[in-house]
Amino acid sequence: MNHFIVDGKYKDLLQQAGLDVTEILRRAGLPDDILNHKTIAMQEEQYYRFMQAIGESMPDDKAVIGLATSDQMEAFSSPIFAAWCSRNGLVCIQRLAAYKKLIGPLTWTLQQDDDTATLFIDPGDTSLTIPSYLVQSDIAFLIGMIRKAAKEGIVPTKITLTEETGDALPDYAGVTVTKGNENSITFVSSDLNKPFVSFNPAMWDYFEPEMNKRLGDLGVDDSMAARVRSALSELLPSGTCSIEDVAGKLGLSKRTLQRKLSEEETTFKQLSRSN
Repeated sequence: MNHFIVDGKYKDLLQQAGLDVTEILRRAGLPDDILNHKTIAMQEEQYYRFMQAIGESMPDDKAVIGLATSDQMEAFSSPIFAAWCSRNGLVCIQRLAAYKKLIGPLTWTLQQDDDTATLFIDPGDTSLTIPSYLVQSDIAFLIGMIRKAAKEGIVPTKITLTEETGDALPDYAGVTVTKGNENSITFVSSDLNKPFVSFNPAMWDYFEPEMNKRLGDLGVDDSMAARVRSALSELLPSGTCSIEDVAGKLGLSKRTLQRKLSEEETTFKQLSRSN
């Protein structure tokens, strides 16, 4: 199955928030090494489990909003920084919608009329449900970015979520959150047209070509053989590099690891000899 490249400094961000990264990965049923790869790749369902585990590790809803709106978020990934450099909030949302899949497997769709602009947040795979933590984080992050970049206390006119939420998001957003059949946020168009003090067209010119290239290369097949070689490289110095050690590090049983390698027409013995 194809994986999605997951952009962003998740490990640094979680550690700065005082969260136990290893515990989060284990809670999500993900390999301990997954955030150590140069290219982080997850299936969409794995990504949602990861986000769910982060949400469950948060002490309360206020901490969720605090992490999503922290100053470190602007440097979290190149699509976010490129959006920070936009002319205004409308262009910011358009850029984030265009390059959202470089951050994670979500779909942002912007719909506009004469007076308002509404952003809809949907899963890439419609058979899956986006964790409440992820939706709330995305919405709080967007509000925070627009407010900081425009130096204005912009308040959305409406927020709709498919799941109930606590008081932290409504208090931060300044608007009641409605439960409905969609995840969306609506702004007055004139608010989104307010200029960003962070506007930097030169930085956009720098980021755009590379982001377009990465968007074209989005789907990757993160082979099990590559993950085993990476795990072996990390385990070799300690001398604990048996197939059981590697399987444990990758969050798999020995039998599952052998089966997956067999599907790729290789074996653990071949990989360990070549490492």
